[in-house]
Amino acid sequence: MFDLSKALSSKSQSATLQEKVDNSGIHCTFIYQTQECLDLVQEVFRFEGWDEPKLLRFNLAHIDEQEEDEIILFELSESNDVVEDAKRFASKLPTHKGIIVIGKEDSIFTIRALRDIGFYYMLWPFSKSDLADFLMHVEQNLKSFAGVSEHRKAKRVAVVGAKGGLGVSFICCELASYLSIRSSDTIVVDHHGNHSNMDVLLSLDDFSRQNIDEFTAPIHELDEEGALSYLIRVRQNLRLLALDSEKKQEDVLQYTNTLYELLSRSTNFVIEDFSGSVDFEVIPQELIDNYDVVVVVSDASVSSVRNARVLLEKLQNARISQSRKTRLLTVVNHHRPHKAFVLHSKELENYLGTPVDLLFDYCSNLSHIIVDGKSAHKHDRHIRDSICSLASLIQGQPVEHGLFSHWLTKKARK
Repeated sequence: MFDLSKALSSKSQSATLQEKVDNSGIHCTFIYQTQECLDLVQEVFRFEGWDEPKLLRFNLAHIDEQEEDEIILFELSESNDVVEDAKRFASKLPTHKGIIVIGKEDSIFTIRALRDIGFYYMLWPFSKSDLADFLMHVEQNLKSFAGVSEHRKAKRVAVVGAKGGLGVSFICCELASYLSIRSSDTIVVDHHGNHSNMDVLLSLDDFSRQNIDEFTAPIHELDEEGALSYLIRVRQNLRLLALDSEKKQEDVLQYTNTLYELLSRSTNFVIEDFSGSVDFEVIPQELIDNYDVVVVVSDASVSSVRNARVLLEKLQNARISQSRKTRLLTVVNHHRPHKAFVLHSKELENYLGTPVDLLFDYCSNLSHIIVDGKSAHKHDRHIRDSICSLASLIQGQPVEHGLFSHWLTKKARK
């Protein structure tokens, strides 16, 4: 797949309209498909006296260069479905950059759909003056944090356990790790205080949580640079937010929400761990209000399925009452051998009262993989398939093989 992360991962340096007279002007990367469009774009930059755009041929090549341009021109004039192709790359493009998609679809639907994901749209063909004006308009919007780019924020995902001990932290860490190595900048958030084992799951040495106390900057004084200082680097494209405080848990959650707002334009995904073992009540209404996707994790035990059903009903009611588009995903994790659970696979959906989106099969080797400091999705095929499918569902992509139904069929044959 066309990998844009390394070419487009660096945060851009702001440019102003006045810089044009200094022969700097618009800083742009152009990912092109056709020679005709390439020629026009190059002519515009030469005529305006701007620096030549960085050119990337749209193909399956792996790009190893770093890029700091604040505007990305993305030609999809040869695409059969501009919106779907744009969505494929949305999670790999830095949220703080201005993305202009060029296509041939003359449709209000296309314009609106791209606007909803924070992309500008230009209908091809267009004139050189139209392109120059549009680029300056987008550049000015980036400077003032206005325009369509306002919609480009990190996708916020809550992974919620129906009770404790279901492997929610494990799923969070594996999901975040999987997204990060596939070019999506990701932050994983630990809400467990000092009772967490996320440092073990992420193979972190000398781990210490970031403390917020009476000497910490007040919430209203925080800026993006200050918010970034709270993040712990795990590896490339993956950072951890783990706060420690003597404050009330409500105050810590409010601080976390503020940090998300400040960081939402400098990352692609924020994955938050709400295991059943957290020391505070997880309120369904707040999940619907603040998150794009809520993943409800259960196992195949009676108590867990009952709790999951109640939680899902509350989430669905809150979503309806608020007319929110928050997506709900249901995951069943077999963290113990199948014989250890009372409910059989065919009964799960009936007792849950909703379809099961994904099932994680039992991995007998898992504890050894974790203790050895390895990522499970890199060393176990079944976990890799499950995490890959969960990432696809979160990004709104179809799961290629109906994993749950396939698993049911396989069990039935046995």
